[in-house]
Amino acid sequence: MLEKQNKIIIVDNVSEQLEILGKSFFENGLGCRTFKYDISYDEPLEKVRIAFFDINLTEKTVDANYESDAQILANNTPVFNDLANAINQYISKNNGPYVLIFWTANSRIVEAFKLYMRDPARGFGETASPILIDCIDKTAFVDGNDEQENLSDRVLALLNSNEKIKFLFDLEENAKNAGESTLDRIYDILPKNDEWGKSEQLFEDLDKVLSKIAASTLGFQHAKENSKKALYEGLLPIVNYEFLNSESNVNWTEIVSQLNQANRYNDIASPDINIQHKVNTLYHIEDFENHSKDTRGCVIEIDKSNKELITSFGISNYDVWFNDLVPIDDKATRKTIRSNSKMIALEFSAACDYSNKKNRINKYILGVTTDYFDLDTFLNKTRKSESSYHLGMCCFRHHETNHNIWLNLNYVFGTFETDKRFGNPLFIFKKEIMDMLGNKYASHISRIGITNL
Repeated sequence: MLEKQNKIIIVDNVSEQLEILGKSFFENGLGCRTFKYDISYDEPLEKVRIAFFDINLTEKTVDANYESDAQILANNTPVFNDLANAINQYISKNNGPYVLIFWTANSRIVEAFKLYMRDPARGFGETASPILIDCIDKTAFVDGNDEQENLSDRVLALLNSNEKIKFLFDLEENAKNAGESTLDRIYDILPKNDEWGKSEQLFEDLDKVLSKIAASTLGFQHAKENSKKALYEGLLPIVNYEFLNSESNVNWTEIVSQLNQANRYNDIASPDINIQHKVNTLYHIEDFENHSKDTRGCVIEIDKSNKELITSFGISNYDVWFNDLVPIDDKATRKTIRSNSKMIALEFSAACDYSNKKNRINKYILGVTTDYFDLDTFLNKTRKSESSYHLGMCCFRHHETNHNIWLNLNYVFGTFETDKRFGNPLFIFKKEIMDMLGNKYASHISRIGITNL
């Protein structure tokens, strides 16, 4: 439903100036929230994208009449402390990307404030960090002269001066526009047979269309259990079309300069290996929430220390089984990786059976999760058996833990989610990677064999 928009906020201690500054956005159809500074305010906002803060929010005033930034910092600590506290009061630490603009004609004040915030002794290390800090002289917008500027125009010019910042706003705006266009497209296909001002038949037809989309996308029974997921997944192709065909004036070659400069895929490097792991997780893993252990893609831990339990799967020795699945020649590395590993069962029923909720014994495949290690250095690929499958050929970072998933394609069994050998579920793999596993397994079991006489 409709909710308060925090996209643009202005924090000042003068009510008259707040009204003038806020009006500059309203007149251009842009939502803006104005806040008269209150030292007791304690509801930090999220999804703020542009934040204006007056430098002088209390009776203390800044003094920039010094030669160096360090001197400005040393003589304005009380003002900077109040300003830092104000930012934390009005902007949540989990806010996301935003632009911070200070009202001042002296940019050196901003530079000194940056030094203040970067000092860990100040205690503001968790304050939401802006992607851009700038300053604007407020007098150009509030003095009431004939040459008074429009604040929204100045802000748009500021954002358009940086392609990467422009992209972040473009992404958010076009995602919203794609949702609006999808709503319009659904509405347009419905007949308008009601009398003007009535909508009984319209909503009945809308119900039928959406119900059909949901049941066709997720399967009849699953759609009844989770209508929201079924419907939103069904609408994704339309949203995706609108998003991909949205207008944009972003210079895309500058946004992905690494891509355009690279001669091959391997030339494109992630800024950090853990970031790449998190990207893999973002695309392929979801948390185990309100699911069951027979959910397609569910990864369930198995107690590898229970020898009797391990034997029930046809495995006489976990260490030997692990060494064959993940062959590592270096003994010390192998021992460390194996001791930190977890034995798992992964549910991978056929997508059609799962979608239609057919009565069945669920299909699971045995494997292990291991911490990240350099495969090129330690994995003996010549000893790696054909039945050993490194899922996704990548590592995932979920809840600050790295997960390499190794599956033994020869250890597949059928059981129910209530199997007492199952431990706690870890997470759920999404559809795309599960389809990849299904193709790999089908290829494995249909491979040509050799009969020895």
